[in-house]
Amino acid sequence: GHPPLDVCMPTSAHTLRILTALLSLDGASSYSDRRTGASPSAPLPPASHTPWTTVGPSNIGDSITPDGGEAGTVQPVVAAAANPDVIYTGGNNNAASSGVLKSIDFGRHWVKVNRGLADTRIHGLYIVDQHGEHVVAGTPSGVYETLDSGGSWTHIAQTRGWGVANSFRNGSIGGAPHLFVGTNAGLGNVPLVETPLAREAWRLIRSPAGSSAWR
Repeated sequence: GHPPLDVCMPTSAHTLRILTALLSLDGASSYSDRRTGASPSAPLPPASHTPWTTVGPSNIGDSITPDGGEAGTVQPVVAAAANPDVIYTGGNNNAASSGVLKSIDFGRHWVKVNRGLADTRIHGLYIVDQHGEHVVAGTPSGVYETLDSGGSWTHIAQTRGWGVANSFRNGSIGGAPHLFVGTNAGLGNVPLVETPLAREAWRLIRSPAGSSAWR
């Protein structure tokens, strides 16, 4: 298999904080601060060749290698808008799949948060709230949801049978906020609310016959 991959982020934590705190509602023509509502000037992107630093995770997971295990191939990485020190990641690589990994100190330390997560092959993650307490995870078994910062996970039964839940995006249907999930079976969607999504009606827009899975 592939060697374990680490998540890398800009050396300047301040840069990440600025980028994760801004929200655009008009196709990136303007931005506002998600915490204060203010509309500052759009920040400049990091300069070319800005150095990156490794923040992990590494050697977390199944003890299948001489160095004590591997985290698998990291795929999704998400940080809480109101507190970018809170980071979730996950992935899978052949037999190594550590499930959801969480840091509360900008990657200096990581822990596994998998209670109730029966499928630890993570393909997608999305933070619903501002603080990183309400999170959904995409797996080959469908979507899982936590309401307590990863303390426990619940399988959303309506997504069973959709195949791999690959990625999440927010959008709208008829003007109402929705969360979209790309799956092998098609494009799933659910009203985007901060109350349990497992209680909402999940719907699937099926892919045309012979088409590829939504990514």
